[in-house]
Parts: sequence; C-alpha cells; structure tokens
Amino acid sequence: MKKLLIYAASLMISLGTTSCFKDFDDMQVNPNYPSEVNPGNLFANATFSRIGGIYGVQAEDFNMTASGLWAQQFAKIQYIDEDWYEYRSGAIDGYWKYMLSGSSTNGSASMYDLELALHSVRNTKEELLASDPAYDVADLEAMEGAILVMRSYFFSVMTDVWGDIPYSEAFKTVALGYEKTITQPKYDAQKDIYDDLFVQLETANELLAGGGNVESQADMIYGGDAKKWQKFANSLAARLYIHISKVDQGKAQEGLTKIFSNAGKYPVFTSVEDDAMLTYSGSQPYEHPFFENYVRDARDDHSSSKTMIDMLKARKDTRMYIYATPTPASITVFDSTGNAADIQYVGQENGVPKSEDFKLAERSRIGVLYRVTPNGVSHVMSYSELEFIKAEAAAVLGIGAAGDPQTAYNNGIRASFERQYLLADNYGIKTASFGEQNGSISFAESKVIEEDGYEVEIAYSNVDEHYNRTIAQPNVAWDAGKAAQLIAEQKFISLFTNGPEVFTEVRRTNFPQLTFVRGGTQYKGLGLPFRFPYAISEQTANAANWSEAATGITNTMYGKTVWWNTAEFDNYRVIE
Repeated sequence: MKKLLIYAASLMISLGTTSCFKDFDDMQVNPNYPSEVNPGNLFANATFSRIGGIYGVQAEDFNMTASGLWAQQFAKIQYIDEDWYEYRSGAIDGYWKYMLSGSSTNGSASMYDLELALHSVRNTKEELLASDPAYDVADLEAMEGAILVMRSYFFSVMTDVWGDIPYSEAFKTVALGYEKTITQPKYDAQKDIYDDLFVQLETANELLAGGGNVESQADMIYGGDAKKWQKFANSLAARLYIHISKVDQGKAQEGLTKIFSNAGKYPVFTSVEDDAMLTYSGSQPYEHPFFENYVRDARDDHSSSKTMIDMLKARKDTRMYIYATPTPASITVFDSTGNAADIQYVGQENGVPKSEDFKLAERSRIGVLYRVTPNGVSHVMSYSELEFIKAEAAAVLGIGAAGDPQTAYNNGIRASFERQYLLADNYGIKTASFGEQNGSISFAESKVIEEDGYEVEIAYSNVDEHYNRTIAQPNVAWDAGKAAQLIAEQKFISLFTNGPEVFTEVRRTNFPQLTFVRGGTQYKGLGLPFRFPYAISEQTANAANWSEAATGITNTMYGKTVWWNTAEFDNYRVIE
C-alpha cells in the first residue's frame, strides 16, 4: 500500500537544547500559544521528521551511522570511524536533541510536538464533553490513539538504544498545563518505561476501537484508517513483549497470550497491507533519507555489509538484488558481455583496519530501491516481523495462542519476500542476475534500467518461486531444534534498513553471527556496543540525573547492558 506525503506542518516549534527545551521564560510568559496549533499539523510534522531521523544517515539520524551500521546491515567504505564504534560526540548529541526537542534551525520536529498535539486533542475532547456529554468524540479519540501509538514507538526506540532515559518528567512544561517547566528531567528506569508503554498502547487500542477516524491529511502512515492504527498498536505491543522475554518471561507470556488469544479485541497485522511505513513523496524536502544522502549530498560512504551479503548468498536468497547492487566493477563486465554470471555481489567487512586496502569498485552498494529512489519507504514495523514474533512466542515461550511456530516462521519469510517484491515491482527495480546464478526463475517481463551509470537488466518475477527456493535451503528450512536461531536470522534479513530494531534484536537474541570489528583503537577488542553513549551535553545540562543513569557504564557504551538484554553479544564468526 503506497501512500504519499501529502501534508506537512507549517509550524516548527523552537525547541533546541539537549535537556529538552530552551526559551523557558517565553514558554511560561505565553503558555497558551501552543494550544492554538492544529494538532494534525503537529502530528504530521513529528511523524515525518522523527521517522526520517530514526531511519536516516547523517547528523541527527542514527541508522546508517550507528544502529544499522553496528548491527552490520551496512558497512562504511569511506570515513569509517563509526564502523570502528568511534562515534562523533556531536552526532550523538544530535540524536538525543532532535528526538527530544527538535530544532528550529533545520526545521525538524520532535517528540514534544506529539505532546502538544496530544494536549490539544484531549483539551478539545474535554471541552466538547463538558458542553454536551453525548457529543460524538470518536474521531478525536482515534486521533488521540494514533498519537499515543507514534509516541510509544518513538520512546521505545530511544529506550532500546540508550536504556534509562527521561520519560515521566520529559516534556513537563507550563505550556502543557504543569505548574513549572522541568528543565532537568530525571532518567526513568527502562523497566518502568516499558511498563508504561504497555499501558499507553492498551489505552490506544481502546481509543482506536471506538469507530472514529484519524485525520486523513495528518496521517502519513495509514491515511486516516483507525483500524490499521489499532493493529499497529497491538503489533507494537507484541514487539515490546518479545523484547522483554528474556528478562521477564512471565510478563512477556502473559502479554503475548492476551494479544494473540483475542483477535477481536486485540487485532494485529494480518497481511503486508497492514505494514507501518512512511512513503515519501519524492520531491524536496520529502525525499527518502538514503536518497538525500547519496544523491543530494553526493555521498558514497556506505556499502552493503559482508555479514548481510554473505547471509543472502549462503541461503540463495534473491532479496539480494533488492537489498544490494552488483559491484561497479562487475556491472562494467556485464554491460560489455551481457553475461549475468559475471555479476558479483561483495559486501564490505565492517571496521577493517586502516592498513587493509580495498577497491571501492569491488564493493556492492545498498540497493537502488532504497539508495536512489526519492519516493521510497521507511519501514517502521511489518507483518513479516509480527509473524516472526508469533513464531518465537510459540517455539521459545510455549504460547499456544501464537499458533504453529513453523507456519508463523514460513509466513514471516514469505511476507518479507512479498513486501520487498511489491516495492521493487512498484518502482521497477530488480536485477535478475543473482537468481540466474542460483536456479531457474520464470519472469513475467523484463526491461533495462540504468543503475549507477550502467545499464542492467531487471525483471519482474513470481514471488512464490523465490520464496519456495529459499525455504528449501538447509540453513533456512524449519528445524524445531534450532528455532531461536532460524527465527532471529530471518528476522534480521527481513528487517533490512530498520537499523534501531535490528540493533535491538542482535543484542537480544545473540544472532546472527557478526564479524568482530578488527580496526580502530579506542574500542579495539571490546566487541559490539551494549548501547548508545549518552549525549555529552547531558553531563553539564542535566549532570545529577545523567550521573545516576550512567552508573556502571564503562567506555561510554559498555559495562552495563540495557535492562532487557541479559548478556553481551558474543556470537562472532571467523572471516575466511
């Protein structure tokens, strides 16, 4: 289901410090100003800006230069400091600042915009019911529910990468009806944050079940469909329950059983049409973040990771030619000979030592569906992921309500193929070469496109053929004795480009095998970071609360895992 960004907010809230706010005096002198803002504007602006930030590349964006990079879906081929875990402290400050407060200088919105929108919707509802208790507020409640889902998603991303963060005291301002603005919010324990996120999503489920509609022009995910938002609310809750399954198995089992045993009250995703994703319009400034980085900024810093490429090769998985491009050197050969067997896919090992040279022309870049498609998509959560959650719930946690684990596992794989091939067909992107090297495929039609300056044959294909061949591979076919590993590996592949969730799953499950980063000096030998480092600015702007939260953390990212993570990652492979 393709949706365009047809609506963007004209108002940008001027909030820019890392401890959540600035211009506090102005906010207290004129506390009623934000209440005049259309909540739909705020909701749309925050949705677009924060998903773009989570999904993006540089500056305030922490996918390709941190979470997705460290989880080894991507690798850096130039300026590779982050691939050695040697992050830029200014970038980390940016991640923190833009999530919590946005920036008036670059036009980005923040989670505070959602607080303003929520405050406005609730105030309007209260006023209407006060004037007439029988007033139909279903649409307002649907809007409130959608805001709560998006708010819960954003907070879940933050706590999953940082652990303890400001939550209960975040966004406490006079403008939102509080007696004073809290400029130094306490850091809540991650467990407490999760407990409240479950409450918020339960509330959202109830609000979205009331028969109302979300404001369609403000809804960049589902175009106003409250039923799909309700499915998203419960699917997101299932994601969070599976996150905590190793640290609080009882609560995870209870929550997942509740959701999966009552589809009427707790509907979840049932097809790829339910996927939560943001589709960009393709015109500036509403372009895919990867496209902006590669085309607008003329950057060529990233390739596909050797970890991801090798996993796809080993499984003869034809999502390869959606996720990656052939190496420039092999495209040149193909362009001159027309021999698809000459096409090569080669991933870059993450964090190689400076002394080891490699040729840029011999490394595959990220697939054109994401890298050179301005009107591409950012994946928030998918039906495929939901099916993998069911599979784990059934196979590992013994939850009967989740159904047959093998069926759910296979459904998850097929849904991922279906989603990627639907997108590829919509955008006309798919090279046939990898499939031709790994077994016969029938194609409905084919044509030639230009990819990175070279003409490459592309083709439309039958999803079932690709899916059936993949699940027949020995390292993919269902094996109850290896259920946890198989589910984690296929979820990793299906979550391609969703860096924060991949980083969470790699740490939580200890799969797939990653390449141990051999280069760098500052964190050499320490392995995958346990978390994101806290913003340097918090050490001065919110010192006492930061200090308490940082107790036990060593080398800024090690020493203490986040709450739901029971052990450090140690599943590394030997590079041949």
